[in-house]
Amino acid sequence: MTRFPLILAFCIMTLAVSARATEFTDADGNPLTFLNLNANRIEFNGDNWRDLSSAMLACDSQVGVVQIGDSHIQPGIVTQAVRRALQDTYGNGGRGLLAALNIVKTNEPRDYILKLNCGVQAKSRLVGARPWAVTPGVTGVAAVPDSAVTVISVRAKYARDKFTAVTLLHGEDAGYGSALIRDNMVFGRARSKWATTYPLDHYTDSVSMSVPTKGAFYGVILHSDSCGVVVSSIGNNGATYASYLAVPNFAQQLQVLEPQLVIISLGTNEAFGNISGVLANIRALIKSIRNANPHVKFLLTTPMECHHKVTRTVGRKTRRHRARTVTSYAVNEKILSVRNIILAFAREQRIATWDLYEVAGGAGAANRWISAGLMNSRDHLHCVEAGYEVQGALLADAILKALESPH
Repeated sequence: MTRFPLILAFCIMTLAVSARATEFTDADGNPLTFLNLNANRIEFNGDNWRDLSSAMLACDSQVGVVQIGDSHIQPGIVTQAVRRALQDTYGNGGRGLLAALNIVKTNEPRDYILKLNCGVQAKSRLVGARPWAVTPGVTGVAAVPDSAVTVISVRAKYARDKFTAVTLLHGEDAGYGSALIRDNMVFGRARSKWATTYPLDHYTDSVSMSVPTKGAFYGVILHSDSCGVVVSSIGNNGATYASYLAVPNFAQQLQVLEPQLVIISLGTNEAFGNISGVLANIRALIKSIRNANPHVKFLLTTPMECHHKVTRTVGRKTRRHRARTVTSYAVNEKILSVRNIILAFAREQRIATWDLYEVAGGAGAANRWISAGLMNSRDHLHCVEAGYEVQGALLADAILKALESPH
């Protein structure tokens, strides 16, 4: 992913406990005037976040935040910006979820390393060949080690993410029990059918655990003893609302992250297919998560404008000449339709929303983001790293403002 220099100027308001993004500029220092900063707010739609705000302000426990999304979320850049902003304001409760993305040969966030010392006999990704070789778990991926005893190595790259316990996420038949850690036998505590926690004797940024395995491995959770916010992301390339509905017990497995706020950032991939079932899938996923996590608050975000590829044939094939194929790009009009479906559903259900479509600049935003070096000029769909940093800073700013006035 290409990195463009980007200046994000912040003014820290100590008494109001928030960070305000006051200026966004491109690599040449030109203001990103196409951003609609006046629209950068959470619409509560009749809901309120008083209890959520109080829990964060009290800072006497840990508050779980989970962002669920697609390829825009999988690299972790958007969620990282939200994590840093919330933890700098309300306390650092730990790094949270690390998905086994690299183990199944797909891209992962760059702030951690998670690996096995062996190969895998079966693996799967949320959006991939069906039937799955092994059913994915809450992270959207799964890998079955090809060894009866597996060494799982974890390293957090930043000092702020040091941890005192590790939870392994696994299939119901995985058989995790005791683990050999630094020549000491550590007995795991079952958190659920799909999660086993192993305490460590001190804070560390890395650990290797030798564990007996016989089933699927999904990832780990890094725990801290500190009070504050724990922000985790579950991102999978190509994902839709329907994709997560297809994971058995997804909402029940989500319980181990103890979410008090679930941010759902989906909709882009729906807009590249038949959108007739989008509303039903949104409704079903929200209902499933709410049934398993009754007190959770939701924040639905909308996708920003992007383009789809248009291919046409130029000329006519003859014995001497081939017809030429010309590729261009056009606005994917279904994005606006999906955005409107999400907003209408949220108003009906009194669920909070953040309208990235409008904040990013509305109609015409894709060309402006490409010109500013924020969106990938090759696919007209994904942002470059700097673009996701802008999105994350905008979302973090909106959430902080909402937590200060949570109704």
